[in-house]
Amino acid sequence: MRAPALALAALIVASLLMPSASAEDFGDVSKVNKLVRIQDTPELAPGDSGRLDFYLNSTYTDSISDVRLNASIYRYATIDESVAVDGSWPYAYPQIAGSTSSDRREWVWTAPTVAAGESDPLNFTILTAAGSDDMPHGSIFSQSSYFVRFWLEFNGTVGATVTRFRMVSFGFFTRAQWDAAGVPLADPCNLPDCRGFVNVTMLAGFLGVNRIDGIIPDTAFGVKEPIPRWPFYLLIVLAAFFLVLAFLFWVEENPGAYPRIETWWARTRGRLARTIAPLRRRRPPKG
Repeated sequence: MRAPALALAALIVASLLMPSASAEDFGDVSKVNKLVRIQDTPELAPGDSGRLDFYLNSTYTDSISDVRLNASIYRYATIDESVAVDGSWPYAYPQIAGSTSSDRREWVWTAPTVAAGESDPLNFTILTAAGSDDMPHGSIFSQSSYFVRFWLEFNGTVGATVTRFRMVSFGFFTRAQWDAAGVPLADPCNLPDCRGFVNVTMLAGFLGVNRIDGIIPDTAFGVKEPIPRWPFYLLIVLAAFFLVLAFLFWVEENPGAYPRIETWWARTRGRLARTIAPLRRRRPPKG
């Protein structure tokens, strides 16, 4: 009896020492939604630059490796129009500072490993142009936005197999493609084809890639002409002017309250009357 007991004990110890197979679901919607968290997006005047701040969060219990995150400006939109910012975009701006892509509208970040639960603060600077010939932008009363999409890839271990995962933003698809990949509530499909109510296998086919494991959020930044300050200052000056006039008329209606001001105002009115009198046109005599 002693030998079987020792063998069983050895088997239990060996099982405890062996590395456990990972049951991590890297495409879990609740985890994918939080992979990219936007911290701050700039609102820019034409010609200004601003920083887009965000976090890459590892929402997994296992570390991920060979991480590559790509951000790109892909669309310009106002209330009246929506235009793709792609190879046919005729303008030099907007740009991303330090971009090595040919159009300077892409930003790339890589990391050999991101630990479980790690949150990395990331950012890049957006450059704009002052002139509308170099970049369209909104007017004083019309907001314009440029949209930014993300493409994230990394290696994760499922069981004993290292698998390449891919998460992309909505901005990589047209509205028609997104609608086609929607899954009706009454007829859901199962993994690995669908996540939530989206057919990710169909979306992968639209992009010509072998798989998509999740959808991460887009973001945007605004560019428009700032409201000029001179009307505000003019209103202040006019308000002060009419306030002074109201006080002078009050002094005029209440003689003796402020005799010095009353005397000055009477002289000033007389000078104004003498100055304006020659400018008035004389009416021709009747008859």
